[in-house]
Amino acid sequence: MNTMMDRCENCGDEYERLLSEEDDRSSATEDQRSERTPHHRQPQPVDTGRRVAYGFGHVFNDITAAIWFSYTMVFMQNVVGIPSTTAGFLLFFGQTVDAIATPFVGIMVDKFGKKKNWVLLGTVMEAISFPLIYYVWNLSIFVTTLIYICAILTFQMAWALVQISHLSLIPELTDLSLERGKLTSIRYVFTVSTNILMFIIAWLVFRGVRNNGNMGSLIGPNDSEKFQMLALIATTIGVFSAFIFHGLLKSPRNTNKKLMYRQNRQINFDKILQFCKNVHLYQVAIVFTTCKLLINIALIYIPLFINESAINESGTIASIPLVAYISSLITSIGVEYVKPYFKSDKAIFTIGSVISIFGSLLVFFNPNNALTYHYLCLAAICFGSGSAITSVLSLSVTANLIGNDTDCGASIYSSVTFSDKLINGLVIIGIEFMKCTDLEKCSHYYRDVLAFSSGSLALIGLLVFLTIPKILIKATKSSSSHIVI
Repeated sequence: MNTMMDRCENCGDEYERLLSEEDDRSSATEDQRSERTPHHRQPQPVDTGRRVAYGFGHVFNDITAAIWFSYTMVFMQNVVGIPSTTAGFLLFFGQTVDAIATPFVGIMVDKFGKKKNWVLLGTVMEAISFPLIYYVWNLSIFVTTLIYICAILTFQMAWALVQISHLSLIPELTDLSLERGKLTSIRYVFTVSTNILMFIIAWLVFRGVRNNGNMGSLIGPNDSEKFQMLALIATTIGVFSAFIFHGLLKSPRNTNKKLMYRQNRQINFDKILQFCKNVHLYQVAIVFTTCKLLINIALIYIPLFINESAINESGTIASIPLVAYISSLITSIGVEYVKPYFKSDKAIFTIGSVISIFGSLLVFFNPNNALTYHYLCLAAICFGSGSAITSVLSLSVTANLIGNDTDCGASIYSSVTFSDKLINGLVIIGIEFMKCTDLEKCSHYYRDVLAFSSGSLALIGLLVFLTIPKILIKATKSSSSHIVI
């Protein structure tokens, strides 16, 4: 009896082995079919409804980022009363957490897939943590700072989760380079439109307060409720937009569940390592970093520059960034109509960089009198227009770098954005530590920071972009953009 049972067990083991071999052979056949499919099936464009739905997915990140970069330093220093170095550290801490979380988020998203679910998780985390950052706790500086650290930690991890998941959907939604460019453009249009809406709301919240000629006193402790109101409005808009994204966006083009399982079961670290050895990845990362850092520096230090200048109406801390984003929106729409008249996107990127450099000159040579507001408005137009051109092109280049390697798309996006977030934090804390305590000696400190940093970043981004090969910058309209490494 025991012998017969052993034989049965062996038969069962043999049967399972044969099934496993058959499954492996069928899986290999499916892989071969999937590899041959792109050569026989024409990639389909993304319909308008899915494009619009995709744009809503990053609205929460966009509106919170605008408040984070524009008003965190002003809020911490002028409302809460935290020293400038501590406020700079909190912003640096947030950017560092975002940078460190980004590669881990990329690996998780690539491994487990279902990118829309990761966006949903990040949205919930943001909705809980973001309003806590702009609340005055009326506790000791140590306890208050500790609370802000915990809230910022959660918020930045959530922000990275939403950003990488949303970006990595672009290569999955379409194989066509032209369609990826359109998705990138509509993502940027939503970013700009969201920021315009936010700064209109901020202008309505902050307007009407004057400093009666005392520089540095536009914003104070009495404005705490305004920041709380702004954070709650932003959270409401962000959550509503996330519901639209999840409700309207259909599943990505890859519907082969078995193939997706086999891809997600093990991350292709060899392919990621191959990308890391490619110099083009670092060129794209530098361009992406300079483009993002330029507009972030402008958002952070325009309100601080206004607070130290001859401008005496508090609503300008919202109206001038609003001017920047309106010009950015107009430019981002118009650039698609201008592109056909240029042989290469390098020429368009050069124009955008030169416009940003001209804006930095307007900031530096402002007369610091009644005309300062007009100079700063013109500079805001230059920063908005220039960054619109360079940011859209930098995102398109990143999507072309990934090509059809969508199984590691989130990891590549996370590696590109890692440097942006880390360097952003290092630059901010460095600027705040270099600031002197004597206001008379540093009366033009934030003017110089805004002028020299934006001009230098625009120049560096331009020089590196000019070295990127043409195949990454502009692919043909009819073919999918698979970049061979």
